[in-house]
Amino acid sequence: MNKKSLNIEYLEYDSVNDMSGEEVGLINETDTNLQNAYAPYSKFKVSAVCKMENGIVVKGTNQENGAYPSGLCAERVAIFAAKSQFPNQKVEKIVITTEETTLLPVSPCGACRQVLIEYELLQNQPIELIMKSGESKVWKFKSVKDILPFAFDGEFLK
Repeated sequence: MNKKSLNIEYLEYDSVNDMSGEEVGLINETDTNLQNAYAPYSKFKVSAVCKMENGIVVKGTNQENGAYPSGLCAERVAIFAAKSQFPNQKVEKIVITTEETTLLPVSPCGACRQVLIEYELLQNQPIELIMKSGESKVWKFKSVKDILPFAFDGEFLK
């Protein structure tokens, strides 16, 4: 038997104002985009924006449906739209925010983590991940793999 450990590093900001101007701008866009979320059932609004390597920002929000689980999370809406509209562009960053005020940021669900890591692996370049909930602290990860270290890789299927 071998005992192993896993260490995940990330930055925690007490305030959005401690971040770079570009990051503040992306967070502001994500916050403003919350109004477009369709969450009549859970009342839990989520917004995500993908910043592409060409500088274009693609937005997404969670879209619920009365016939659960037909809805879709904001992260998947944003990245699917980004890769559909700009298939040859790499995603540099994804910023995710929720309307809820919690002590800590709310992180992506397992399905979203898996989708995000798929695109990170496909582009062979990390996707920086920034998360914020309401007026909480902000977490910034260098790579999606930092929040899903043992991801399923499509290469396993070959």
